[in-house]
Amino acid sequence: MDKSKNGLNKVDVLFIGAGPANLAGAIKLKQLLHQKGLDQSVVVIEKAEKIGHHHLSGAIIEGDILDELLPGWQNNQEDKFTQQLLAGRIIKDDFYFLTGSNTAFRIPDFLIPPSFQNKNAYALSISELMNWLAGIATKLGIEIYTGFAAKEIIIEKGRVKGIKLGDKGLDKERQPLSNYAPGETIEAKVTVLGEGSAGQLAEKVVKQFNLNHGINPQIYAMGVKEIIKLPENNTFGRNRVIHTLGFPLQPDVYGAGSIYSMRDNLVAVALVVSLDWRYADLNPQHELQIFKSHRMIKDFLKDGEVVAYGAKTFPEGGFYSVPQLVADGAIIVGDAAGLTNAMKRKGLRYAIKSGISAGEAIYQAIEKQDFTARSLKRYQDILGESFVMKELNASRNYRQIFSRTGRLGNYLGIPLSFFQSWVPGKLDTKPSYEGMRKAHLKRQLIGDIDRLTAVSLSGTTHREDEPSHVATCESSQAGECFRDFGCYPCTLFCPAEVYKFEDGKFVLSPSNCLHCQTCRLKCPRQLIRWEVPEGGDGPRYRVM
Repeated sequence: MDKSKNGLNKVDVLFIGAGPANLAGAIKLKQLLHQKGLDQSVVVIEKAEKIGHHHLSGAIIEGDILDELLPGWQNNQEDKFTQQLLAGRIIKDDFYFLTGSNTAFRIPDFLIPPSFQNKNAYALSISELMNWLAGIATKLGIEIYTGFAAKEIIIEKGRVKGIKLGDKGLDKERQPLSNYAPGETIEAKVTVLGEGSAGQLAEKVVKQFNLNHGINPQIYAMGVKEIIKLPENNTFGRNRVIHTLGFPLQPDVYGAGSIYSMRDNLVAVALVVSLDWRYADLNPQHELQIFKSHRMIKDFLKDGEVVAYGAKTFPEGGFYSVPQLVADGAIIVGDAAGLTNAMKRKGLRYAIKSGISAGEAIYQAIEKQDFTARSLKRYQDILGESFVMKELNASRNYRQIFSRTGRLGNYLGIPLSFFQSWVPGKLDTKPSYEGMRKAHLKRQLIGDIDRLTAVSLSGTTHREDEPSHVATCESSQAGECFRDFGCYPCTLFCPAEVYKFEDGKFVLSPSNCLHCQTCRLKCPRQLIRWEVPEGGDGPRYRVM
């Protein structure tokens, strides 16, 4: 990065986050620049210590989006990741309804909408996909810097000018240590915000420029996931995906389970739960253990060993929760933009397409040397003409239907969802945290993988003497929470047991944090503050 006379780092285009949207965007932009012999600086910064460490996804991808970004990618047979990806093509795709802990009914293929089907797509590790894309990006001349956490968005005279990195080397009282390094400022002509779900810089830009005028508030779901090593002769097999509805979730809890095969006899087992659940004692990590106790699932996983764990949130408000995505000097992409489809339960393909669209729009802005919102709006135009917004529009009221079915939940929501596109106009949503009530599941503990054991499998690490990146309420406020809900919900819904209430006060364990941000999205009284910690900290996912 070049240094200007006043000491500020200056680049042409800055991508915040090395996720699928941003890496695709940076690659597409550099491809277009190379075609014209141009050499504008394209920089990606990532808060994780290494590429892919903070990325978790259902990670099933259609090959056509890779064809668009990287024509002929299948022909590189010497590339290890390409070989793995091609070997992971889905051949067997099943959908089951689990009606109890022992029963499962396979839903016939002819009853499953095409949008739910995955045959001929590819099952993969998004962590490994990010490493692959980062390698391609680097060869194109894109600079990627890891371990840098963007803390503040810089807005001057109605224009996004760049970001400020977080300080490094502070103690718990935020006093400088011997290795203290102040956070630098990076200026850019265009800043692309691809921080992922609930990206806080994107949220600030949306609020500052009133980009969410007239839209629904974003709602979220949380996915908890394990990677399990199965024996060579297992009953699940390869090139297979299973999705489930029903058990263990209550009818009024929107969510689903899944299992899909990966390389080396690994399978990914996941449970997705929408954050608007009403049960104050719902523990998503424990719900995953109950899911694994189902007779069919248990048989598939027999003699398997859990080797990795993780959790993340993702937006599912859909079409009516997507804000305007450009401002002077800024573009919002991927999950940060809300580009996921709750009906298809997918967002990876949308993220990559949004990055491609952003790269094309930024290239045109560079040609014109015009980086205003009016110029960058070309991004929204390209996106609007693509499958992304067309498919989101087709499912525009899908998620809202389930929010309105009350205790009947999925029993009423599933049949009504087939008619959601007929609903005239927009069905409203409420923020996820408003859903909680004084209702309890009263689950019995099942399985030998508790939250602390699970966290140890995530590889998460934070410097013990650094300032806490989470803060919660005073004990008096916690008492009100207990009065309202009959428990301390955050001590249960956090998938990493960051929050405990002992001896009349909260005890925080920020070193456990998986950076999913469930706490600030689900806290029913909105008393939790979460901020990006020091760069390089957090989970260390490798095969998620």
